[in-house]
Amino acid sequence: MSGLMEYKKWMDENLITCLMNAEKSGDQEIVETILFWLAHINIVDEIFRAHLTKTKHVYSKTVVDKLPSATELITSVRNTDNWLINYETNLSEHDRQAVFDFTYTDGEPGQLTAQSILTHLLTHGLYHISVVDDRISKRGYDVNGILFTTHMKHRKQLGPVRS
Repeated sequence: MSGLMEYKKWMDENLITCLMNAEKSGDQEIVETILFWLAHINIVDEIFRAHLTKTKHVYSKTVVDKLPSATELITSVRNTDNWLINYETNLSEHDRQAVFDFTYTDGEPGQLTAQSILTHLLTHGLYHISVVDDRISKRGYDVNGILFTTHMKHRKQLGPVRS
């Protein structure tokens, strides 16, 4: 299945829009909530990007001690999302089944296929964005789309999401 990372980017962009709206409104609690969870999602994305490229990452845990600025985080999320879209687009069916050995941040060994890593990144982000959406919607913010069918309808209307 291809296009998972375009779906992931679409969800991330919807959350980024909420972040920017909360910043404009001066709603610091919502800004900090979104920054925390978006940073966590991005750290996990970057860790698995390193696994896919067989390089070392700089993370010893999947949460930040200090929240990044919105600008810094948005740039990083978009960079990583675009890299993941390019990676997925260029994967052959054979390469999707390539096995990657790695170490989780807790020190335990891990082993996943490229396709399993991409699926994990999608479902991991979807889970956290769903939880954040539930929290922030109580304060009038709405991620405006996390369902795959909504993404497909949007994609059909506007064409594929690109950088």
